[in-house]
Amino acid sequence: MSKLTREFVKKALDAQSVWDLGNEVLYKLCRDHPGHSDDDAIIAKTLLIGRVYAASLERRRKADVKGDEFYTKQVTSVFRTSEMDRWLQSLKEDAGGSPQKAIEIHKKLTDLLRSITNFDNRSFASKYLHFHFPTRFYIFDNRADKSASKLAKLDRGRNRSGNTDPKYAEFCARCDQLSNLIQGLIGRVPSPREVDKVLLHWEGDRIRGQVRTRNLD
Repeated sequence: MSKLTREFVKKALDAQSVWDLGNEVLYKLCRDHPGHSDDDAIIAKTLLIGRVYAASLERRRKADVKGDEFYTKQVTSVFRTSEMDRWLQSLKEDAGGSPQKAIEIHKKLTDLLRSITNFDNRSFASKYLHFHFPTRFYIFDNRADKSASKLAKLDRGRNRSGNTDPKYAEFCARCDQLSNLIQGLIGRVPSPREVDKVLLHWEGDRIRGQVRTRNLD
């Protein structure tokens, strides 16, 4: 994990800050409407988070549900009758901030989403939960996962058991390692969103490097 430097981390945090205002809109939406009893709030949160973060639920929806009814009838019904609010309340009451509890709730949400889409919405689940609990959930997608596997060596001794999604649990273990490294470089604990900024900037640099190499050929 010696690939990162203080200069790179600072550059990544600065370069990715252009998205901070848009993210704050989503954080505020979830702060103002944390529950899942009102259809309009459920639609706003699932639709906006999914589309802004390229993880829209409708991309994988069941074929028999068409148009707006996917959100107005199916998504709202499943979320409203689920135990989502009880899961989120258990996180609020978890004073110790257990990583195990967080990834178990992530698994509960992916299972719930599978009943809507017949698909493993691991990325959406991480993003949806992140905006409700910004300090508890790392943001998963294929780009971040690719960078995490390059930057952090997985500590097998920290494998989390229980009812978890193994791929997300492994990703979180790598992000924990990366968070410790970043802390040593900048002198403070980075937020999950800041870890995400570093991961995305690393992947962006890799892609830009490939483009430059091709242009020189």
